[in-house]
Amino acid sequence: MPVVRARDLSKSYGSGHTRVDAVKCATFDLEDGEFLALLGPSGSGKTTLLTIVGALLEPTSGQVVIGDRDVTKLRARERTAFRARQIGFVFQSFNLVPYLTARENLTIMSSVAHLDRAEVGRRADRLLEELGIDARRDNLPEQLSGGERQRVAIARALATDPTLILVDEPTASLDTALGIQVVQVLGEEIKKRGKSGIMVTHDSRMARFTDRTISILDGVLTADRPRAAIHSRAR
Repeated sequence: MPVVRARDLSKSYGSGHTRVDAVKCATFDLEDGEFLALLGPSGSGKTTLLTIVGALLEPTSGQVVIGDRDVTKLRARERTAFRARQIGFVFQSFNLVPYLTARENLTIMSSVAHLDRAEVGRRADRLLEELGIDARRDNLPEQLSGGERQRVAIARALATDPTLILVDEPTASLDTALGIQVVQVLGEEIKKRGKSGIMVTHDSRMARFTDRTISILDGVLTADRPRAAIHSRAR
């Protein structure tokens, strides 16, 4: 069974002549263990679609099933609890708490997800070490480089051991070389831990490091290509 089943998702804002259709009848599956790129230019609707899948935004119509839960039918409080336990987010602006250290940015997730603090602490230590930023564990975000902040953000997304990782433009604040490094690390961590992930990006070079790419334009899914086809197209 797919980890994510999205069916006929649409999101509209306004009405009449001011109506904007940000996403139009989007349907796709995300398989277990798959790392998917959602590729499109600015304003194409890719981030809107990601936030709907992540139960941060309600669709105008359609359905999202994650595992065996139809998240579009959950009440607001249920969605919040589901997100905290089952979904890890990596945002383009990092969204780290500025007055908490790198490690504290991970362990705070224990209270958000109502998990055992000691267990989350042990997991945080392992993640910081495995992602090569253990030496920076006691530094505040402002004392970290862009790449280090993004690695902390990746570690935080994994801290609660979620089923699904959702990533919004992880390379937007990084140069190309560092961006490639971050996406490679992200893909490796998703695979190594048996997770599934969706990454929103406007950069086709980053999409090459995923298993599959779905393109979106003006809110419409326009193409669905496996990695082999992406590599062939890129040559």
